[in-house]
Amino acid sequence: MVAVGTANPSSSVARAGRLPAELIDDLVDAGSREHYSDAALYDYEYRRRRADVTFYRELAKRRGADQILDLGCGSGRVTIPLARDGHHVHGIDQSPSMLATLKKRIEDAPVPVQERIRVSPGDLCTFTVAGKYDLAIAAFNVLEHLYTRGELAACLARVAAHLAPGGAFAFDVQMPDLGWLLRDSRKRWAKTRFTDPTTKRPMFYSTNHDYDPVGQIANIRIFYDPVDGKGPTKVVKLSQRKYFPAELEALVAHAGFRVVERYGDFAWRELDGTAESQVLIAERQPIPRRKTR
Repeated sequence: MVAVGTANPSSSVARAGRLPAELIDDLVDAGSREHYSDAALYDYEYRRRRADVTFYRELAKRRGADQILDLGCGSGRVTIPLARDGHHVHGIDQSPSMLATLKKRIEDAPVPVQERIRVSPGDLCTFTVAGKYDLAIAAFNVLEHLYTRGELAACLARVAAHLAPGGAFAFDVQMPDLGWLLRDSRKRWAKTRFTDPTTKRPMFYSTNHDYDPVGQIANIRIFYDPVDGKGPTKVVKLSQRKYFPAELEALVAHAGFRVVERYGDFAWRELDGTAESQVLIAERQPIPRRKTR
């Protein structure tokens, strides 16, 4: 992934293996922020993504969750529907743009909904908020912004510290698609025409990426080109850590959780090789009692 106006990293380097460590660090850092800096564009691009919202609403209902912790809450795509359903939701996010949009949406909501939502800026690995929660969620690939085993372990430790007895942590990540990961990084893919929600200008959207097979990180470039060809191309970075199913289950277990349900989509379908998502529901494992003589 590269900054606007520069060339792509050598595709031969990308396909041969690992990019230079210092370049990976820069790309991952930028890719954890840039995609979320324009909340209006983000919300427009994902305005039709509703299946996961329905899933988390149903899960909260099934578990009878009164207090919910929403990690990576963004602009409130899941937060507000949960609050409308009567749950008390505490949203955490580190993007100022997304949180500003969420706060505006809260102000526009009915008073009872406003009163059921709290919002805090915070990092997934270090957050601390008051209270204990019946359910913690991390919707729409939030955990793919935890790029190392240490970061995931730190996040899971913070979740565990905030769960009430009998509480659960539910999250989704993508199922790694080897065909997609190994696409030619010199080409652009998924070209789509749309109208920018802020400028109202016709634009083309397309993407490509480099995949680091050692760190399991996809460094994605999202290109926004004016349809009329007038003006520069805008390039937005997005970095995602890919988790394979057995690996993910082991990492969750190592952090003291037990996967109690696992699905391959948001319609509660069993996880298999055709799935696009991995949807996990995990509970804290009981601490074994020490035997006494």
